[in-house]
Amino acid sequence: MTVFGWLFLGHFVADWLLQNDWMALGKRDSLFTQPGLAHYTIYTAVILSIFALTAPSYTDFSPLFVVASIVFISHWLIDGTDLAQRWMRCFGQRDQTMVRVIIDQTFHLLVLGMLATWCIRQ
Repeated sequence: MTVFGWLFLGHFVADWLLQNDWMALGKRDSLFTQPGLAHYTIYTAVILSIFALTAPSYTDFSPLFVVASIVFISHWLIDGTDLAQRWMRCFGQRDQTMVRVIIDQTFHLLVLGMLATWCIRQ
């Protein structure tokens, strides 16, 4: 399986299997919430673990630190600012739950796709 394939699978594990209602509902309260920070940390740990196991070996940890930072910050901004709903308003889309979920997931997968591409070029 490709690096992106593993990251894709890791995304579903971290964003769906390991995110409980406390995290999913609590992260919406504000940009800095305990449930949100718990979710972003767990998500980053899963994605970083998969990246470390599937990506090329590195002689130092700086690339992994960069990956962890990008994953944590992007996930925090996408979820914490409710980027999907803002996107829908900007493009005149009806606020339907399934559309919002798909847009949210697309943003997360775009980030992982960029990381997988970066990894391949290293």
